[in-house]
Amino acid sequence: MNPVLIDELLKISLVLLVILTTIIISRRNLVSLINVYSLHSLVLSFIAILFFLSEGNYTFLFAAALTIISKSVLIPILLRWTKWHMKIFTDIEYHYLKPVSSIFVSLLIIIFSFFIFSKIKDYLGLSSLYYFGVIIGFSLVMIGFMIIFSRRKIIVKIIGYLVMENGVVLLSLFIGEMPLLIEMMVLMDLLVLVAITCILGFGMDSSMEEFHKKLNPFHNWFNRRAKK
Repeated sequence: MNPVLIDELLKISLVLLVILTTIIISRRNLVSLINVYSLHSLVLSFIAILFFLSEGNYTFLFAAALTIISKSVLIPILLRWTKWHMKIFTDIEYHYLKPVSSIFVSLLIIIFSFFIFSKIKDYLGLSSLYYFGVIIGFSLVMIGFMIIFSRRKIIVKIIGYLVMENGVVLLSLFIGEMPLLIEMMVLMDLLVLVAITCILGFGMDSSMEEFHKKLNPFHNWFNRRAKK
């Protein structure tokens, strides 16, 4: 495949990831959030396929397949089922940052990332495109943290964690740590599955505060056992 075409497609995909991340930040409807996350992961898998076409390394193809299966299909299905089971449809509760403020903070995160990585660009030895990819990957990680920090519903916090995970994957693609990438993808997806299982098991249909209330009986039980 033409290297110039691959580079242009990579640039378009990176910009699309930023746009989709902005939509995730601003959405309150959970169905829309899950669908946009699924598309977000699909774009990430397309980037991995472009790397495979460029370098011929089958690890990229495996990463793309794993991303499609777990992040674009399996996890969104589980999140939709969880949403339906817990009867959660919207998230209108925020800790500190509302959607408009979150978008503004996300813009500051991207600008800050440009500033930070400009200091070590020569040390990393990256081309302009790879430099841009690393910045977007790091920004996604930080924006994922922000979503976890600013939203109250635990199911939305999981989506924030998933956005953060996509940022880690993107960083690994552009830095080139492929064995580490595969291991981290498997580990992080397992953590997400555990989190979803906890939501179903404990009925965490609202916020962290309700989760703590659910855990109080276990905390009291352990205290009684310790006193004995």
